[in-house]
Amino acid sequence: MTSAHRATNSSILSALQELGTTWRWGSPPTLFTISHTPPKPTVPAVLAGSVGGHTPLGLLEHWIDRCRRHRGIVHTQRDLGVNAVAISFEQDGQHVAYAMDRAGVQYLALGRQHASEWHLTSGTDALAATLLPDLFTERLAELVWRLAGPPPPAPGSRIRDMWPTAGLLDLDEDELHERFAVPPPTEGHTRLVAVASVDGLAAVHGSSTALTSTGDQRVYRLIKRDADLLLLGAATIRAERYGQTILSAPEVARRRANGLPPYPAVAVVTRSLDLDLTGPLFRRGTGRHTPPRPILIVPAAAATDGNTAVAEHAEILVAGEHDVDLTRAVRLLQDRGHRRIVCEGGPSLAGQMAQADLLDEICLTIAPQVLAVAGPRITADSATQPASGEWQLSRSLLDEVGNVFLRYARPS
Repeated sequence: MTSAHRATNSSILSALQELGTTWRWGSPPTLFTISHTPPKPTVPAVLAGSVGGHTPLGLLEHWIDRCRRHRGIVHTQRDLGVNAVAISFEQDGQHVAYAMDRAGVQYLALGRQHASEWHLTSGTDALAATLLPDLFTERLAELVWRLAGPPPPAPGSRIRDMWPTAGLLDLDEDELHERFAVPPPTEGHTRLVAVASVDGLAAVHGSSTALTSTGDQRVYRLIKRDADLLLLGAATIRAERYGQTILSAPEVARRRANGLPPYPAVAVVTRSLDLDLTGPLFRRGTGRHTPPRPILIVPAAAATDGNTAVAEHAEILVAGEHDVDLTRAVRLLQDRGHRRIVCEGGPSLAGQMAQADLLDEICLTIAPQVLAVAGPRITADSATQPASGEWQLSRSLLDEVGNVFLRYARPS
């Protein structure tokens, strides 16, 4: 699994401590927004107090409902530069100030009336110090996603429109999502994501790492975020030590609010089950929401070869007799509800998917590099005849370091 480091913002803890020192005991639960724009001081601003006898959880749910129904609230708070959302309330004789920032880091300040010392903590599981239910964190995460939005793009990853309309120079996360969104398919939609150099290489020594960039990773993560299932070949799993990207609490909240499970499933096409079961993909996570066990798609001939150990780490799905039948595999996955499939390759799997006419869309990044060495293209297959069908460009974008993002679709 892959997990990005999420830095703690000490100014948010300071803001929570300020909430505690100015708290009037006997007050109802209150929501606050916290904006942090250095060098300006971080100051909590009251969003709303409890009305109608709301419990802390009820207040969160009330505001989530308001945000769902009134987009103006969301736009206003994002324009104010909200970085975190906090809720302040009393519980069992102590004051609780609990916040979460856009990256999913949690902050907690606990204090008692007339006490001079405060217990301050932060991390991805700060609420464990209280007896509040996990649902409390989930509701705050959804409110953070709605009011604060995602973290700002990493340096070098600003993206602009190119075609069919050139215009916006710095797309925010919602605007970028619109550029790559797929309507909920009724019968299934399979999208290939790939990166290639200017001279057509898709990998060096079996890995695409040399071609990736912060802009490419931004688009790649966004596309994966809306997927039901990620489909890969065994060679890619081995070469890249592939593991699920760990999502932040607001990212999980966004998926759940859009009717998706917390994490996309991962399916691996393998003829032999020759996989390292100690690798990142097979490591089980901890916490309330963790990626599901991977699915291994195998032919019947491989499924009978001593797979007891494999079955402890993954689900086995049989498609085909002596080789994997990709058409059947995709149909079986869609029958399970995995309508939006993102194929991450590698080249061999991508080539077979193209030859079998199983791709509805291709999202291709052209990296501004000329490698001038031997290596694979984004597709590779032993077929002697070209794949059939035409493709139409539906969207192109450009980032600030020269990566070009192309979205191709089948003609309607």
